Amino acid sequence: MLILLPSEYYCIEKIEPDYVTEYEAICNIPEFKTILYNYDGFVAGDKLKTHPSDYYTGDCIYRGWMLTPEQYSLLYNTLSDRGITLINSPYEYNACHLFPSVRDTLGNHTPTSLCFEHGEDIDWDLVNSTFSRFFIKDYVKSVKGHGFPDFFETPVTSEIMSAHISSFIELRGNLYTGGIVLKEYVDLMRYGSFTNEYRAFYLFRELLSLCRNSNQPDSCAAVPLDFVKRFADLPSNYYTVDFAELADGRWIVIETGDGQVSGLSPNQFAFKYYDDMKTVLRHSKIANQDANCK
Repeated sequence: MLILLPSEYYCIEKIEPDYVTEYEAICNIPEFKTILYNYDGFVAGDKLKTHPSDYYTGDCIYRGWMLTPEQYSLLYNTLSDRGITLINSPYEYNACHLFPSVRDTLGNHTPTSLCFEHGEDIDWDLVNSTFSRFFIKDYVKSVKGHGFPDFFETPVTSEIMSAHISSFIELRGNLYTGGIVLKEYVDLMRYGSFTNEYRAFYLFRELLSLCRNSNQPDSCAAVPLDFVKRFADLPSNYYTVDFAELADGRWIVIETGDGQVSGLSPNQFAFKYYDDMKTVLRHSKIANQDANCK
């Protein structure tokens, strides 16, 4: 399996510093081969460049910075022309990367939300009747810091909220994706200054890893494994689901993501992650071979 990672900005022969730990772990597993690409130049509109240039063709997993749906589609198609197939098609990438694509599948396991395409008028009367508190995000992320409110209490008016929506889009900048999502603001369980959140990676319908994701102490309650396994069949080959404990002790899904652009959890052991990935990939290959023989 080929692993594609972003290179350093000024030198395509060097790994992006934020991915050094993962890169070193991958290089210690013979079943994986690495290839670097010019992420910064590529997303700016330059042609795809890679190091080394004499890589093998076949299946590939991308591990790197987030890409818009358009950028991912271009990367997928460009690599495909070179005989390399990313683990997720553009459809599969969007399936967990874009919240509206997965919202109905998550059902009542995630907070209530309203989704509006970019440029679509937001029905603030509907917002007022749906939420008591809500926050703003686009199809992928919210904004934190910059003085932007963490949440809004209803009732709200279109005059006031239009300014906040414009500010949100400006703050997201080139990362703004798809449209506006207004999502119920819920109270999470707190252990001192920490919330209790977990990130699960799934690969070919198997749970690849499950780790604490908010620097919470080990004494915090663990997310129920049966709840985690409910989400092992989303329409993607490689994706993440983030879980959080509510103040009343129930567990919810707070977001999903494409596995290729989702970071490892704090303090997650990178070598174990990729060694487990190797095992899951081997199981998947054997299962496919058995299926083809029937």
